Amino acid sequence: MSRLLRHVLSFSICIALLATSAWGQRGNRNRMTNAEIQVRVTYEDDRPAGMQIRLELLNETGIPITQAFTDSEGRAVFRITNLGAYRVRASGIDIEDTTSESVMVDQDGTRMVFVRVKTKASGVASTGTSGSGPVTSAAQLRIPQDARKAFEKGLSAWQKKDYQKAADAFEKAVTVYPEYDTAYNNLGVMYAHLNQPEKALAAFEHSVQLNDKNPDADRNLARMLLRQKDFARAEELLKKSLAVQPLNPGSLTMLSIAEIENGKIDEALSDARKVHDIPHEGYAVSHFVAGQALERKHQYQDASAEYVVYLRESPNGPEVQQVKNALSRLSASTGVPPPNAQ
Repeated sequence: MSRLLRHVLSFSICIALLATSAWGQRGNRNRMTNAEIQVRVTYEDDRPAGMQIRLELLNETGIPITQAFTDSEGRAVFRITNLGAYRVRASGIDIEDTTSESVMVDQDGTRMVFVRVKTKASGVASTGTSGSGPVTSAAQLRIPQDARKAFEKGLSAWQKKDYQKAADAFEKAVTVYPEYDTAYNNLGVMYAHLNQPEKALAAFEHSVQLNDKNPDADRNLARMLLRQKDFARAEELLKKSLAVQPLNPGSLTMLSIAEIENGKIDEALSDARKVHDIPHEGYAVSHFVAGQALERKHQYQDASAEYVVYLRESPNGPEVQQVKNALSRLSASTGVPPPNAQ
């Protein structure tokens, strides 16, 4: 069963970006390019604002030309085909409409846009009572400007996959402000990319200690603990993260893995099926978990159906061979051909 951890524990999942194509602009800005604008939406304390925030790409006259929605980490990307000046407008049920500063696309390459938003209710990051956003610690409200600048430099280096430079920047941020739990969390991700698991674990632990309602740090620390087969504590942390972000597909998927490893079959099946009902690109492994749980409950037809959905959603995924073996095993034991994966 632990083989399925290989996919869901990848730190590349947490920076996956949604792609969309931009329409061409008219006028004298009609030269072609192959640039992209990478967008990161956060609350004012630098925490990711989460998924399904509507982003509109505005041209230099303020006219929307295309849109996208953020992923679970508050990220999205626009592909740009025409040179010119662009802005990004963020909107959603729980946040105030916010428009970024202008960014000039004058050649191929990547441009970063950071959009900081406020919740409509209080003007600061969510208290977490609605489950729609992260909880702000008092320490987050006192972040000095030097620490914020270092943090943003770390984000820019991260987007360029310069993980060492990003780690150095996040290290500077926490040196300037030792209570910067978000920076510690990101530092842990960089150490994970740099294949320094002990440093990554320490950074995540520090982030969780500084703010016990930081769902990103809870999730990342749980990811490390799953690798170490500490399923009980991983389950505890993932439940904490879901109390703040109840519809995060990564947390739900990892929780279902921890639960099935802890012998909680019904709970694992329930949480895996919650993933099915929300956008979950990159988390087809939840269907594998559901299939495993259903097999243990001797519901073989339903298990086969889950495995087939996995193959449809992730035909080249790391669990493909295990899924195919399971389908063959179920077919041989029941005498019923597996459902069509098409």
